[in-house]
Amino acid sequence: MTPQRRRHLAMVMVALVAGLFAVLVLVFAGREDPPDFLRAGPFDSHRSYARALTLHGLDRSAVGARWLDASTRPFVDGKRTLAPFTETVYLDALLAPAVGYEFAVTLGQRIDVTIDTDLRGYFVDLFLVEGESGDRLIRTNPRLPDPILSWIVEDQEVISFEPRETGWYLLRIQPRLMEGGELTVTVAADASLAWPVVGTDRRRIWSFFGDSRAGGARVHHGVDIFAPRGTPLVAISPSTVMRVGERNLGGNIITLHDRDRELMIYYAHLDEQLANQGDLVGPGDVIGTVGNTGNAITTPPHLHLGIYQTHWRRPVDPWYFIVPPDRTPEPVWRIEYPIGSWVEVAGAPVALMRYPAARSGVVQSPARFDAVGAPIRAEEIAPSRIGAGEPTTAEIGRGTPVRVIGATRSFYLVEVPTGERGYLSRTAVSRIVHPTTQLTAGEPIEVFARPDRTGDVVAVLQPGAAVAVHARWQGRYGLVFRENGRAGWIALPTDGLSSLSRDRSTGGSPASPQRSGPASPSQSPG
Repeated sequence: MTPQRRRHLAMVMVALVAGLFAVLVLVFAGREDPPDFLRAGPFDSHRSYARALTLHGLDRSAVGARWLDASTRPFVDGKRTLAPFTETVYLDALLAPAVGYEFAVTLGQRIDVTIDTDLRGYFVDLFLVEGESGDRLIRTNPRLPDPILSWIVEDQEVISFEPRETGWYLLRIQPRLMEGGELTVTVAADASLAWPVVGTDRRRIWSFFGDSRAGGARVHHGVDIFAPRGTPLVAISPSTVMRVGERNLGGNIITLHDRDRELMIYYAHLDEQLANQGDLVGPGDVIGTVGNTGNAITTPPHLHLGIYQTHWRRPVDPWYFIVPPDRTPEPVWRIEYPIGSWVEVAGAPVALMRYPAARSGVVQSPARFDAVGAPIRAEEIAPSRIGAGEPTTAEIGRGTPVRVIGATRSFYLVEVPTGERGYLSRTAVSRIVHPTTQLTAGEPIEVFARPDRTGDVVAVLQPGAAVAVHARWQGRYGLVFRENGRAGWIALPTDGLSSLSRDRSTGGSPASPQRSGPASPSQSPG
């Protein structure tokens, strides 16, 4: 075959493939199920999945574009919290959902993320938003920023990570295209390493990192844990014994190397050394006993524990590596209104919060100086609390319809009809929306995904179709529910719409929420 013939055939194949993808885009734009290749494709990350959407032209479909745009929303929302926390949230498949949580993590902690859901094959990505080494997000490509860790979750499991630096981290969760559902996310912090002195706890740490030594001539690069002479000392991580020996200041010492974490762990002032160079040890293995050798000869017996990151010139505070925080999140109050239901705002006008105030379970290190003796603030290194975020909307008044999409502690995460999200106190919600007006279409009437004539049309009411309006938005749009229970909006008034009955108010007490049985339209996650 001649080169010209090969080039011609290649051009024909490219044209055929391009045409096939164009047809796929047109067909997929009206579907509620993704193509099979998006379910079974060999994707190893959120990034590769997003690239596949673009490669196959689905970024030009409405649903594909929404999915890609939703993946960037957590970076804009700036929803902050502190561990431990738990939240139940509903992700609407047709709205291409994603949820993000931005929280503080201190070097030395381990973060455990538990996600309780029936979803499978969803993406979880971790990003460093603010850290000691600077912003890691690639601003030149905000649609595909670089995560520091990525997971594809196929089953119920605990996702754990240990940061290499103190900072604010963003956890993003996003299902695959056209998939969604309810999930409960729990994030808890823990000490990443074991406790080194048998039979003691943090109350026996009497000397802290950064303290002055020798009249200010040097800085204390560790913590001192006091215990009776002969108390067993154990390894705090899977490590290799680097050295067993003696030093002028440290007396009898043992040095461990944790290769996976790139840590050197220094035990000093030992009475007995019960390990040998080259030994492989694990958490809980006895390697020595407490003593007061070296320059501790005039002090009560104690262990000097030092931790160094990457190399000996980088000492770090051992506190957060070995002192566990409170891991029990404040419980979610009883969910009165089902996640996904539409409810009414009660009482005085109120604005949605970007995020509610939060407290962490961290036990802050008493250290007040860093490795060179400069002052530090524990609240900046390991925040104990944050205030509520700024409002995300103007104030909304009594009777405004909002959709419940999540719940945490004593707050609902809600969405106003135009899509803005934020948190409301549970006391700011009164009842599930209920029919107020019965209408009949005189001609085809478009049902919109949002109260916006220029937005996506999700259904068309045929002439003669009856529909109940459950709530109104800005007096111009009515909230209706389709036969499948999904919500939509019609323009009010419309020439093709005539009222067949008078406005009817339900009156009486608020609707009683139902947690089981078939969902009524007002309770469905539309």
